[in-house]
Amino acid sequence: MNLYFPPFIYSFFLVLGTFISVSSSSLFGMWMGLEINLMSFIPLIINLEENKKSSEAAIKYFLVQAIASSVVVFSSLVFFFYSGSFVSFGFNFIFTLSLLIKLGMAPLHFWFPEVIEGLNWVNSLILLTWQKISPLVIMSLFYSPIILILGSMLSAVVGAVSGFNQTSFRKILAFSSISHLGWMGSLMYLNKGLWIDYFFIYMITSIIICLSFWFFSLNYFSQLTMLKDLKKKFIVFINILSLGGLPPLLGFLPKWAAMMVLTSSLPILSILILSSLITLYFYTRICFSTFTLFTQNMLWIFKFNSEKNLNLVSFLTFITLMGIFPFSFIYI
Repeated sequence: MNLYFPPFIYSFFLVLGTFISVSSSSLFGMWMGLEINLMSFIPLIINLEENKKSSEAAIKYFLVQAIASSVVVFSSLVFFFYSGSFVSFGFNFIFTLSLLIKLGMAPLHFWFPEVIEGLNWVNSLILLTWQKISPLVIMSLFYSPIILILGSMLSAVVGAVSGFNQTSFRKILAFSSISHLGWMGSLMYLNKGLWIDYFFIYMITSIIICLSFWFFSLNYFSQLTMLKDLKKKFIVFINILSLGGLPPLLGFLPKWAAMMVLTSSLPILSILILSSLITLYFYTRICFSTFTLFTQNMLWIFKFNSEKNLNLVSFLTFITLMGIFPFSFIYI
């Protein structure tokens, strides 16, 4: 399938749709921004070359997002045509469910790992970060407290448990994203503004780790064990543990701030900490195996093997190592 416009055109509309949703003061404007965002991301998923995985991912993504958008329209129509406290409760209930679908939060996360498995690393990064901005901002304005906290708790647990025995780095990042959405949803429930700081740090960590996998042409765990360069292994090792929230790395900072806020609700905090420990367990297991297992045969070729790209990722990893110290002053 050939794109009739250059990719930057679709990227422009992708950004435009997000800004329309975030800045809109009406449900219609929010819905329109979500649709612009959806229709501009579909061509970016489908590569210029024939790729069955990307085409399948585009179809799955379109169908799921279209269903979620139809639920948004339905709940909005019910809210405008009928009145009463019961209708208002039903609107928030259904509206929150549709946003859970768009975000890929549990228990409506079934599509997210399958879609991200068919994307390249650039599109995976967009799906993990930018595509979550509009639904999260809208959810912070309209949500059902019961659905939000239940979805957050399920996301934290499902994202942690489902990461076991995964060999694909894309699926590991997908389940990690579901787990982080559990933390963000809990912060949204108890503290209106802190989830933005959490999401900002999560975006930085995701950008660093996706660039590392892209530059080193890593897709599966078996490829990571074949790396001969200890510097590249160390870069991947640090970024994965930062994504899991290991102190004192940058990824621990938002969880540290979240724990300070969630002390008022110990059951929620206990579930989140337990899920984070499970995530760190299999991240540590992956990283430990990376340094202990070694295979002589190189079964793939690096696409980005230049010293320039290695220096860029090394600098970003240094930010991951030292980032908690300057960023921690924000919360003092």
